[in-house]
Amino acid sequence: MTEKSLITEEMRAMIGKPLNSGEPFEVEKGAIRNMAEAMNYLNPLYLDEAYAKSKGHSSVLAPPMFPTYDLRLSAFLEVLKFDFEIAAGLHGSDDWEFIADVHAGDKITPRGKLLNLVEKVGTRGRMLLITSEIKYTNQHGELVAVYRPTEIFIAQ
Repeated sequence: MTEKSLITEEMRAMIGKPLNSGEPFEVEKGAIRNMAEAMNYLNPLYLDEAYAKSKGHSSVLAPPMFPTYDLRLSAFLEVLKFDFEIAAGLHGSDDWEFIADVHAGDKITPRGKLLNLVEKVGTRGRMLLITSEIKYTNQHGELVAVYRPTEIFIAQ
């Protein structure tokens, strides 16, 4: 007997639909400094505004992963209704594209969508791989980064 798929038609219909990926946020110098120091990024472009301006930047530069500052990885859980019990969930992978610099004073807007649903069988049983995509734009509408995480849910 064939088991029912973990992916329902309702779930499949959500592919490509917008996700609530968070509100636009302003990039603050203090937040840049906090992230840079926490990650031991001691490049003066992240920490010293005068130095950053002397190198042609409008203000201090944010570390490349800064758009994740307000990341909502679980946005897809608000729209996907699982038709199975979850034994475990884990973060599977990250795919990043860094396209343009982000500076203090920029306003970043995240926009996400569900990219893909894949059902697989592993050593722990059946699992669902969910890949979403979040595009980050600045206040000028310029794309600054794209993030594609994959989350894994193992069925009970």
